[in-house]
Amino acid sequence: MSFNHININQLTNLEANYYLGVNARACAQRMKIGKDKVYRYYKLFMQGLTVQEIYNQYLINKSRCGKKPIVLSKEKLNDINNKLENDWSLDAIAGRDKIDGKDEKISTKTLYKLAKQGVIDINKLRRKGKNNPKGHNEIRCKINTCKTIHGIDEKYPNAKTSIEYGHFEGDTIVGKARKLAIVTLVEKYSKYIVLLKASRKSDDVKEAICKWLSSLHNSCISTITFDIGKEFSKWSDIEKDSSVNIEIYFGDSGSPGQRCLNENSNGIVRKDLPKSTDLSVYSQEELNMIAYKWNSIPKKSLNYKTPNEVIKEATEFESLLPVA
Repeated sequence: MSFNHININQLTNLEANYYLGVNARACAQRMKIGKDKVYRYYKLFMQGLTVQEIYNQYLINKSRCGKKPIVLSKEKLNDINNKLENDWSLDAIAGRDKIDGKDEKISTKTLYKLAKQGVIDINKLRRKGKNNPKGHNEIRCKINTCKTIHGIDEKYPNAKTSIEYGHFEGDTIVGKARKLAIVTLVEKYSKYIVLLKASRKSDDVKEAICKWLSSLHNSCISTITFDIGKEFSKWSDIEKDSSVNIEIYFGDSGSPGQRCLNENSNGIVRKDLPKSTDLSVYSQEELNMIAYKWNSIPKKSLNYKTPNEVIKEATEFESLLPVA
């Protein structure tokens, strides 16, 4: 039901009807407004109030209506800005405040409103990568013989739903002039990110992955689903030479959505390692620092726990990052 606020012209007409002796019901029918409203203002006229006095009080009452503007304390605003500088999302900030029981809590929606109003620096928000344009054709070489993602769905039905620990997705990101590459891995259950220093050569990729796997316990990993690029062509050698029992699968060609978590984590990592970066200057220790930072940020899909916290609960290990 809609509600129309009274204006000063209507109040003037009401006053005239009151002093002319028109009863409230007839006045309501004549002015096409509710009779209860007319009775209310007739009582005010009986008390000797003028139109201007009634209207001024109405404006005061109206100013008290509606949602009050949100004002954050200086400490809270500094806390939000510090977390944004450490690449937290607004959703992670709001969600973590809830589970930590902070006294001054604020919703994700309100945080975005404050960013739009300029209270929060919008330039500190995460940037998203661009999708491939329409008609984009993949021109990279592919692996012809491999186990596809459909095999993992049959053997490990829980891997697809991310309710079972131990299943990783993998890819590579390239740097300046596409000369060097870093292997990116993310565990589906915990959203835990691992970065391995390598190159675009399949032998180097194999060596980096096997070296990392040699530091893991059998309980830490079951499968890896890679992008179908040529850099992973030594996949069968990785299975044979690995010190842990692992099975390697591949997504279908042109179907990055089958490894959506890995594609998303690549976009996140790109904030620290943009495409114009010379990856040769990064040591494994520096890559571990980047991975650790992202693994320390709460995620909504983890009920605002961090990947570091979830990986410890799942494996009892503090870290799955490679030895630098």
